[in-house]
Amino acid sequence: MQRPVDPVAVCVVSPRVEAVEEGDAAGVVPTPSPQLVVIEPLLELRIERRGRPVWRRLAAAGEALPVPLAWPLEPITPGEVVLLRLRPEQAPEGAFAHVHLVGASAERMASTAALIRSLAQSSLAWLAAIEAALESEDVPLAWTLLFAPQLPDSADLTALRAEVVRRGCGD
Repeated sequence: MQRPVDPVAVCVVSPRVEAVEEGDAAGVVPTPSPQLVVIEPLLELRIERRGRPVWRRLAAAGEALPVPLAWPLEPITPGEVVLLRLRPEQAPEGAFAHVHLVGASAERMASTAALIRSLAQSSLAWLAAIEAALESEDVPLAWTLLFAPQLPDSADLTALRAEVVRRGCGD
C-alpha cells in the first residue's frame, strides 16, 4: 500500500487565489486566459478540466518552469472550474498543491477584456486601473492587469510587478 503524500503549498501570485485548506487554494479568474505567476520554482504543472488531465509540463533537468507562464490551453469559460496541480522544487514525486480556478461570469470577463483594450499602451492608464481595482478591493482584477501580457513597458509598472512578486503571499 502506498503511503499518502503530505500536501504541499505554493505561493500563486497570479491569478489571485486564497488558501482553502493546507495545499489547496481557489480563486475566480476575471480573464479567460490568466497568466500564471508562482513564487516557488516549479518542477511540474498539470491542468485538469472536468476531472480529466488535459495538459502537463515538466521542467528540464536542473531547471524550473519559466514564469510568468501564459495560459497554455483553450480559454477558461464563465463558471468553469479548472484544477491546476503544481509541484514545487522541493516536493517529492506525486506531491502537488492544488489550485482551483473558477471562470468569472461572462459579464465580468467581458468587462475585464474591454478595460484591457481601453488602456491601450498608456502606462499611466494601466497604473490608474490597477490602483482603482486595489482601492475597490478587487485584487483578482488588479493582479490580472498587472501581469497581463499587454502591459506596456514602464519603470513604474515593472517596479510594481517586482514588489508584488517580492512580497509573494506574505503581505
